[in-house]
Amino acid sequence: MSSSFRKRTPANQPKLPPATKINPHNAQLLISTGVPSLDDLLGGGLPVGGVFLIEEDRRTGYSNTLLSYYSSQAIAAGHKLCVVNADRDMDLATQIPGWASVSRGQSATVLPQSRSKNALAGNEAMKIAWRYKNLPKVDTDEANGDRDTLAGGSRTEETPFCERFDLSMRVPQDVIESADVEIIDSGSLAEMMASGTTHSSDMYKCVLDRVSALIADGYSSLKPLPPGVERNILRIELCSLGSGFWRGDSDTSILQFLHALRGLLRYSYAACVVSFPAHLYEESGVRLPIVRRVEHLCDAVIELESFEGAYASPADIVVRQAKGDNNTKQEYHGFVHIRKLPRLNSLTASTGRLSLLNTGGGSANNLAFRLRRKKFSIETYHLPIEGGVSERRVPSKPDEPKTQTRKLGAGTSGGCGSIPGSKNSLDF
Repeated sequence: MSSSFRKRTPANQPKLPPATKINPHNAQLLISTGVPSLDDLLGGGLPVGGVFLIEEDRRTGYSNTLLSYYSSQAIAAGHKLCVVNADRDMDLATQIPGWASVSRGQSATVLPQSRSKNALAGNEAMKIAWRYKNLPKVDTDEANGDRDTLAGGSRTEETPFCERFDLSMRVPQDVIESADVEIIDSGSLAEMMASGTTHSSDMYKCVLDRVSALIADGYSSLKPLPPGVERNILRIELCSLGSGFWRGDSDTSILQFLHALRGLLRYSYAACVVSFPAHLYEESGVRLPIVRRVEHLCDAVIELESFEGAYASPADIVVRQAKGDNNTKQEYHGFVHIRKLPRLNSLTASTGRLSLLNTGGGSANNLAFRLRRKKFSIETYHLPIEGGVSERRVPSKPDEPKTQTRKLGAGTSGGCGSIPGSKNSLDF
């Protein structure tokens, strides 16, 4: 006998914006940062309505790589993107990674046919690890929401939550021109300050006014959309906020800006990623109290500590970059420090329940990042093999010359603690 109970679902239930999902822990709407391992650390993704702070690495540009992933993910998902950079002019065609999926109409790094054959061969070769095949995966093609596989000769039209990216590729110029992107670089900020009458000397207030106008133009959760119009996401990217190129009326302008920005985002379908040069706010190796206040005004904070920037002199870094050595052979390139986890709509962070890399305990330095030619990833830090991978670990072949040979003499035997072939009065 079948049950007569049915789950009630409202007929006019709103549709989720593209490339978003619901956090099962606190029912928070999430978007992807573009890096699956970073989404895992944040509890599944970046919460909509929050501010994510990335404390930049010293003398290296790994934080810019994370920002480039965020920008490319916005274009792939069809979201509105607003990039603010007061340090330099922006050219997204040369600065953001391309998409590696075939569904995007670009040449993939590995064809689907060969990729499926390689995956099948890998499954057959990994028979010893059969018990781990059902475990969830992080930073793999399956975990990234790869929807470009063929099913009955047609691809699925659903937008993946996180696209697959290739750092060796670039997004075509025509795709960037057709995307909804607004760039506010150093030249645009100078024009905004010159044309303004009330904020002619404060960049923070000029940017805040522009962000407020963008949110009011269809991204506010307090204003209903007209019938037939679907919701979309506004992504805001602030590069090197608080650097020497940002001018304010007072020393606390950055604090007032972050406080007002967080208030605007709370009632909107928008999310913001901020890179902050915390190493510029130090005196004698000790951080100033303003860094802690900046962290307090953000919803999630991580810090990138590169090995090259922390332990190498600037002259060594310049020489290494001139030689073209990008340290791709290194196992890890730096540490990832989690300063604060998002807790929107909840008293506790959902990372401990939903994350595979961070379970909420253990050492604070157990996460590291690596940058390869095609991918940036965050992984659990493991010490390298003792002696290094260059040390020989297989026995020598019979035809190879031996450095030292020992032969047992006739009638002699190897005693306790003795050398074979030698006579010792202590042998027994």
